[in-house]
Amino acid sequence: MANEIAYAKTATGKAEVAAQPGKLPTGLKTLLGMIENSTVAQLLGKLPQVQPDKLNAALDRLFVDGYIEIVPAAAPATPDAGLDFANFINRPVKVPTIQQIQQAETTLSGITASRKKAGYYVHIVNRPEKRISPHAGGDKYTVLIIDADQANVLVVARALMLAKFETRAAARQEEIVEQLNKQPPADVIAMDMVLPDVIGLELLGRLRDHPVYKSVPVIVMAGKVEHDDVVAALAYGASGYMTKPFKPEALVDSISATLGL
Repeated sequence: MANEIAYAKTATGKAEVAAQPGKLPTGLKTLLGMIENSTVAQLLGKLPQVQPDKLNAALDRLFVDGYIEIVPAAAPATPDAGLDFANFINRPVKVPTIQQIQQAETTLSGITASRKKAGYYVHIVNRPEKRISPHAGGDKYTVLIIDADQANVLVVARALMLAKFETRAAARQEEIVEQLNKQPPADVIAMDMVLPDVIGLELLGRLRDHPVYKSVPVIVMAGKVEHDDVVAALAYGASGYMTKPFKPEALVDSISATLGL
C-alpha cells in the first residue's frame, strides 16, 4: 500500500507550514514541509535514520488531524540516459588544475574569515550578477540537503521551509542518485563532506561534470576547519563553505545569495 499511495498537504497543512510558530511540534512540522505528493518510500529516502513504524505513526497523526491527504502516487520519471546521475556517480573525478587551485586561494584570501567557536567560516563565495530562475519555473526554489546528520537535516530543512524553500534530503549513494535524478532538478545543493558511502569531495567533482548540476550552486557544510579543506572544496567547484555548527539562518542567507536573491 505504501508504494501505491502518496501524501499531499491539505490547505490546513499548507497554512501550518506557513505559520510561525504554528501548532505542530518541530519534528512533525518538518516532516509536513517535506511532503509534496510523497510516498512513504520517498519520505524514508529523505529521512533514512527514521524508523518506518515511527514515520507511519507520524503520517497517521498528520492525516487524522487534517494536515495531509492521500493522493495517487505519480509514476517515477525515467531520466535521460545522458543525464542519469547513476552514470556519473562512479566516474573518475577530474583533479582541479593548478589554475583552479590558485583561483581558490585567491578567492579565499579575499574573503573575511573568522575563527569563532564555530570554527573557520566562509559565508559566501560566488554571487551571480542576476537572479537565477528556479528549474520549476515561478518563484519556488528547491534545496537538496545531502547530509547523514539527521538532526542537522531537520533543523536546516525547517529553517528553509520557513524561508519558503522546498526541501529534499539524501545521505547514502542510492538516495543521492535518486534525488539528483528527480525532476525538476534542485536549484541549490547544501552538502556535508562526510557521507556514509560517498566521498564528499568526489561527489562535488562529479556534480561539476554533470550537464545540469555543473552550474547549480553548492554550499559545503563541513566539520573541518583547515585552510586546505576550504581551498580543496572551492577548487572542486563549491559556491560556499560553512563550518558546523552554524545558525540555520546563516545557511538560508548563503543559499539566497548564491541564487542572486
